[in-house]
Amino acid sequence: MADHVTKKYKAMVEKTIYVVEEVEIIAETERQAEETLDNYAVGEGSPNLKVVEVDEQEVTIDYWSITSSEELGVDEFMKYKDELH
Repeated sequence: MADHVTKKYKAMVEKTIYVVEEVEIIAETERQAEETLDNYAVGEGSPNLKVVEVDEQEVTIDYWSITSSEELGVDEFMKYKDELH
């Protein structure tokens, strides 16, 4: 009998990602543009705002942990057996 049983482990990884977005806003006045930008900043979409470029500045791993495990069935084990070693 084998000493070890191959399992599938599930884990959670919490990340904080810092990005800089360049956007274009179509508006008649700067005030309207600011309102559109304010709405975008709180998660509201607008047809007058287009994201032009996204630059990922930094990724920080805040927390990680294994949350559960389950034994692989025969079919899953056969599918992954060459990748396990």
